[in-house]
Amino acid sequence: MRPSYSPAPRAVVIGGSIAGLLTARVLSERYAQVLVLDRDHLPDRAVPRQCVPQEHHVHLLLQRGQDIMERLFPGLLHDLEKQGALVVDLTQDVKCHQAGAWKRRWPSGITARYCTRTLLEHQLRKRVQDLPNVVLADRTEAQPLFKDGCVTGVRLHSVGCPVTGEAEKTEDRIESAVLVVDATGRGSDISSQLEQAGLGQVPVEQIVTRLGYVSATFARPDRGASAASKDGSDDWKVLLYLPRLPAQKRMAVISPIEGERWMVTAGAWFGQEPDPTHEGLLAYLSSLSVPDLHNALLQATPLSAPRRYRMPGGQRRHFDQLRDWPKGFLAIGDCVCSINPLYSQGMSATALQVEAMAAIIAKGCDTARIQRRICEAVSLPWQQAAAVEEQFEGIGLPPGLRINLHRAYFEQLANRARHDRVLAMAVLRVNNLIADPATLMAPAIAARVFAPTLLRRVWMAREHPHV
Repeated sequence: MRPSYSPAPRAVVIGGSIAGLLTARVLSERYAQVLVLDRDHLPDRAVPRQCVPQEHHVHLLLQRGQDIMERLFPGLLHDLEKQGALVVDLTQDVKCHQAGAWKRRWPSGITARYCTRTLLEHQLRKRVQDLPNVVLADRTEAQPLFKDGCVTGVRLHSVGCPVTGEAEKTEDRIESAVLVVDATGRGSDISSQLEQAGLGQVPVEQIVTRLGYVSATFARPDRGASAASKDGSDDWKVLLYLPRLPAQKRMAVISPIEGERWMVTAGAWFGQEPDPTHEGLLAYLSSLSVPDLHNALLQATPLSAPRRYRMPGGQRRHFDQLRDWPKGFLAIGDCVCSINPLYSQGMSATALQVEAMAAIIAKGCDTARIQRRICEAVSLPWQQAAAVEEQFEGIGLPPGLRINLHRAYFEQLANRARHDRVLAMAVLRVNNLIADPATLMAPAIAARVFAPTLLRRVWMAREHPHV
């Protein structure tokens, strides 16, 4: 793809992955031309990209993220299903062992389309390419240009051929733009660029938990006979194992993807992920406290070699704390907030940022205000992830009475939610970013959390009045 650029005014989006594509869709309604640039080769088929190593692992688009993307691209979810994505009710169809016990299952109405990240991005890219005023250019690196606290455009240069590695003989060129958006992901060097431009140092918040996970794809076996077990325990679409944190640090999931396949991801905190071999993956699954995932894989045929992905942990850049935000510039996506992938919030957190941007940019392009809203949009998923990981020793605040009470309450809530449908639905809505975590502290919810304990104490008092 080598587009011919039309005159300014234009907006430029650096990064052509999910964040960049969603951003381009929103900007297409306001700018005469939107130019999306990516250093990678952008294929015209749903195949993995060299610069997106994490797409070989399980991804889940939560309900809130689905809703936002469907509003931006009507028909997206239907087309994902046509391409083989499986609709999964996130309680009825998910067999989940969490913190030492199996969860009860019932219909929730909260669903997800299980497919590869590759398929989702391909469907988004097709729709963006169909927008008449959006141009996608691959194998192109870009750097924003700043002058006097304002963005003026981008400096571009071509990247080598993805097959031969040979660079094309082109000089760097400068393209003007009234808006530049960095959507290049966690590895963006925009913080140093802003500092070099005299705009200040971006505060960075990190939760270092040394995450690692290994994934492989398998042919989905015909489970017709076993799925018809009398108690329905084998009638699942997703098989999930979650640990009792912080003592246990291993998780694993078997997820359906398009092409009648399973994608299996086994991950852990603090370097406990499996070796990236089939033997290592099976040994890891056999070490879990229940045999179900291991036994399921014994009946499946491997289709790919296991791949490993590692990251230090969660990272949040507080662009909103810069005193002088550059006019005409925005940062969005994992560049702003990169959350532990084991919580499946990343793509939905990006969608929340794009939704926040869209709500304001329709009224005017005050980029300082828009950037503040983008940063605010990730507060909820970031705080949810941080609350989980602060259980690990040495992370977060030292345990005190308030923190210990908070942890005890939510541990009891999680235990009760395994068997209480009202509590399970409340937790599921929060986890899918469609309800505020404060709802889990509502009096009606708290009463259900504490009711068994209170009833047990009343019974003990009646049976043993002198104890």
